[in-house]
Amino acid sequence: MASSFERSVKKNQQKINKDRKKRGQPSIGSGVEQEDVFKGRAFLFPFVLVVLSFMFLTLSGLTTDGVGAFDWVVFALYLGLALMYFMRRPYLKVGKKRIKTIKLSRERSMGPEDIKKIVLEKGSVVVERNGKGGPWVFSKLLNLYDVEAMGARLVQYAQNHQIPVEDKRVK
Repeated sequence: MASSFERSVKKNQQKINKDRKKRGQPSIGSGVEQEDVFKGRAFLFPFVLVVLSFMFLTLSGLTTDGVGAFDWVVFALYLGLALMYFMRRPYLKVGKKRIKTIKLSRERSMGPEDIKKIVLEKGSVVVERNGKGGPWVFSKLLNLYDVEAMGARLVQYAQNHQIPVEDKRVK
C-alpha cells in the first residue's frame, strides 16, 4: 500500500511540476537544485558565417562555370549553421554548489574547489580556474550577457564558498 501511494504522489508531483514549468513557475517538492540562469545571445560568430557564405557565393559566381548547385548547397549550409549558432543561446547557471556554462556544445561545470577567483570588470565577468583550463569569460560585448546581475549573483556565490572576488569596475 505504501509503495503504491508513493508512486501516485510522484506521478501527481510530476504532472504539477510540468504544468508549473509551462506557466514559468518554479517546480515544487523536487530534489532538483534551483539555479539562476543568465542567458546571452551569440551574434558575432553567426555574423561571420553569414559574411563568409555570401563571400563564397560571390567568389564562386566569378568563375567561368558560374554558381553551381553545389555552391548553393554550401551557401545554404553556412546560413543554417549561422542560424543554429544564433538560436543556441550561451548561458551561465549559478546553483547552490556548482556553476555551469556551455562550451563547444557541451555543458561544463565548476565547483567552488575549482575556482581560483572571480574578477568583475566593466562589461565582463571572469571566473578563473585552479589548474588546467582557461578562464571563463562572460562578456556583454560579445554575447550580450547581463553582466551586472551576473556579477551580483557570482559575488553572492563567492561569499557562500569563501572564493576571493576582485572588483575592477570603476565606481
